[in-house]
Amino acid sequence: MIKNERQYKITRSRAYEVRNALGELQRTPLSDGLQPEMRDLQLDALSGTLGDLQAELAEYDALHDATVIKATGIEQLPTSLIQARIACGLTQRQLAERIGVQEQAIQRYEATGYFGACFARLVEIANALGISVEYVIHRDRS
Repeated sequence: MIKNERQYKITRSRAYEVRNALGELQRTPLSDGLQPEMRDLQLDALSGTLGDLQAELAEYDALHDATVIKATGIEQLPTSLIQARIACGLTQRQLAERIGVQEQAIQRYEATGYFGACFARLVEIANALGISVEYVIHRDRS
């Protein structure tokens, strides 16, 4: 998951490089000594990588228009908070300023999936983002 503009730019650049490598390999004649099976494997690998990168870019772009972020369990709350920050159009630095911490604290929270953040901090972040979190709690009967 892309979490900030720096990662977005790196991913976009990587997608560009992979797209170019894929195009170059597609234009390479089979007579250049590359076994057809090996060429097909390389094409598949590059195509898969490009697809993954494009999906990450599309997901990040789509978050900018999101008004609802779905989570099916509390374990998805950290990812949802990151997505909500992006949807609100805030950088990690801007969120940090809103709650009075260093930007590195937000970077660390997001990099670790908010591991070590207390519940009060999670509530503070949700409030700073101006979001509400709704959960339906089901008791497992097994």
